[in-house]
Amino acid sequence: MRTLTRLDRGWRFGKGDDERWLRPDFDASGWTETWVPATNLELPLNGFDETSYQFISTWLLDLELPSLESGRRAFLDFEGVMVKAEVFLNGRRAGAHIGGYTPFSIELTNLATKGRNRLAVIVDSRELPEAPPFGHVVDYLCYGGIYREVFLRIQESDYISSVFAKPSEALSEFKHLEVDIEIDRSAGGAANGQGSNDLTLSLGLREWPGLDGSTAGGATPLSPESSFAQAVHELSSSESSARLALSDLAGIEPWSPEKPVLYELEILLRRGGSPIDRRVERIGWREAEWRTDGFFLNGRRLKLRGLNRHQSYPYVGYAMPERAQRRDAEILKRELGVNLVRTSHYPQSRHFLDACDELGLLVFEELPGWQHIGDRAWQDNAMADLRSMIERDRNRPSIILWGVRINESQDSHDFYLRTNALANELDPTRARGGVRYLEGSEFLEDVYTFNDFSHATEGRALRKPRAVTKLRRDVPYLVTEHNGHMFPTKRFDNEERLVEHALRHARVLDAAYGDPGIAGAIGWCAFDYTTHKDFGSGDRVCYHGVSDMFRIPKYAAWVYASQVEPAERIVLEAASLFAKGERNAAAMLPIQVWTNCDEIILHRSGARVGSYFPDRKAFPHLPHPPVVIRDLIGDRLAELGFSERDQAIARDIIAVIFSRGMEALGWRRKLRMGLLLARNKMSFDRAEELITRLAIGWGEKSDSYELVGVVGGKEVAHRVYGGDAYATRLELRPDDDEIFADGLDITRFVLSLLDQYGNIQPFATEAVELSIEGPGSIVGPRLLPLVGGTAAFWVRGGKEAGEILIRARGSRFAASATIACLPSPS
Repeated sequence: MRTLTRLDRGWRFGKGDDERWLRPDFDASGWTETWVPATNLELPLNGFDETSYQFISTWLLDLELPSLESGRRAFLDFEGVMVKAEVFLNGRRAGAHIGGYTPFSIELTNLATKGRNRLAVIVDSRELPEAPPFGHVVDYLCYGGIYREVFLRIQESDYISSVFAKPSEALSEFKHLEVDIEIDRSAGGAANGQGSNDLTLSLGLREWPGLDGSTAGGATPLSPESSFAQAVHELSSSESSARLALSDLAGIEPWSPEKPVLYELEILLRRGGSPIDRRVERIGWREAEWRTDGFFLNGRRLKLRGLNRHQSYPYVGYAMPERAQRRDAEILKRELGVNLVRTSHYPQSRHFLDACDELGLLVFEELPGWQHIGDRAWQDNAMADLRSMIERDRNRPSIILWGVRINESQDSHDFYLRTNALANELDPTRARGGVRYLEGSEFLEDVYTFNDFSHATEGRALRKPRAVTKLRRDVPYLVTEHNGHMFPTKRFDNEERLVEHALRHARVLDAAYGDPGIAGAIGWCAFDYTTHKDFGSGDRVCYHGVSDMFRIPKYAAWVYASQVEPAERIVLEAASLFAKGERNAAAMLPIQVWTNCDEIILHRSGARVGSYFPDRKAFPHLPHPPVVIRDLIGDRLAELGFSERDQAIARDIIAVIFSRGMEALGWRRKLRMGLLLARNKMSFDRAEELITRLAIGWGEKSDSYELVGVVGGKEVAHRVYGGDAYATRLELRPDDDEIFADGLDITRFVLSLLDQYGNIQPFATEAVELSIEGPGSIVGPRLLPLVGGTAAFWVRGGKEAGEILIRARGSRFAASATIACLPSPS
């Protein structure tokens, strides 16, 4: 049977390469010790030279190998090395791989000796022109290192090399499963003393028990009593592939975003009745259809609301372990409320995709690249990337679309005939898309996927599909990017820019919801990211995210979050500080409240102002439009004896004044104001004094605003904001209470300076010093500035179990938090 050993500790790292370092007797004790996954260079947050990590490095590991008698074989499985890896064992070359985003395996069998072996991996992290996405400019950074996991795999001579499970896609037939299996028999089992060449394959199926189940991950073999069904197939000596089927399955439940039901498929390979290999794959039944009138999942139209994700993080680039990868999927689904993520612009961590399967987050996965198409060798490498991506991920129910075109590239007929044909050969069950920004681009795929950046003002939000495709027929159509570079916004920008950023995302989503010919829209993008000198702001950061690099939300994040149904969770977020001087000309209005509540009740300094409702006039198609507060006086005018008609007139006039200033009134409103004053026997000075007291509240002791969210007539949420806000405390909050003592596990801490109402002080820039006690380490600097009132960092578990204590101290406040570092389960 196969054994997998994670090669995470004991590595030594050095910059450069030298053939002397490959020798088994080379003394590397003076080299830097590191764990894998690892970056080749820890980086500043921003403003660094992107060539700083683009160098060649050598990674050494002393590897204990068992005896490989009787035809047993040894492999190294790499999940991701940026950009090129050359692998040596005991000074002899074992193999190489080019391309930073796809897994690869290197066989060590013929070079290995029993006992200690010296493994050397030379990693070239330069931007090699033959490796996608390189060859021209690229709008993201491709950080160096062995940044995903590495495993030692010991196999019998014959083993299961590929499994492709194809659950029936038709709703009425969720009871059938076909499985294509490939067997590697290249070593010749009988010739290596393995007995008969006749092999037996068997299948078993059961519902996945979940992360807390005793058999999670397929650790316990299936028995007839625990499985839905089993099938057996005898392989003759000349066969290396087989198709097995399970039919008439009972009780199969569909996989969906609301209920992502997964099943475990176990494949056993036997020789002479004895098991020699075992694979476990998770699968799910769902019907995914791309039609001209939208996307349908399990027969139900589902409007796709998504965000693009880069896999990069501050300081360590790509080298984040499992928990952080999974956390991104949780943020996208549970905090940002999207139902689709695009893995822009490359295959991403299997841990991230595992979480997407488990959470019910749909995925559009694409091959590596950005605009540039290289020569034939480059294209061959792209084809290899595409093959590896599909073969790795084609059993995942979350993936509903393969990206077979280099993002935003020009048409390339012959190349894209090749990519489409390969994708269809490897996985005929899924649709293909190709992200473009060219109108009338050649359409070879199943879904016309288009980056639509037409929304630059309050005018047109999205183009009509036929205006883009230039076709005389309707085709399935998906917007794959919008906004982004058209309106870059920092989390610490002024309120008006943050508000407009949110509104632009909302307008595009509303347009997508309103057009049945558009399957959905994927915003650019989820998180800010560092980039090359040709892009981004002066610090080489693209501030295109609805959240910053630390995954802390901007106002635009709440646009997406508020579209979930209240039964799932209540969202109530005001896109304002309620401060008198933050906006131009002290214009406090209008205030957008991003919420999924039916009604918002506003109280000011304890007094009710009024009720406000979703703005369905401006956003007729959004499931949950924002509630827009256009006045801060509301019902209080009735207390002063104004008639209902005059209250409405006064609110309208005051709303204009506090949105655009007195000069925006125009002669009609000025006339109405004069008549209102006359009817109520009020001088202009008296009216101005009244407005100042009621609307502005100058001189008032309290200046708080309470928002109460109402759903179905019941108060379900409330938030308090204050024009009188001031800093009162420092909060330090970890994402997790526990991590593992394996030297790799990691969790994020968010540090925030809060006011008396529990809100972030958005312009605080204090420096905070961090310290740590216990078996852990801080990733990144120990001295952090509060950028926009908050900052974040990650803490990694050490080698020993225990309690980790983090202290944060600023000039005025201090905070601390503890987490447990538990013994590693492995």
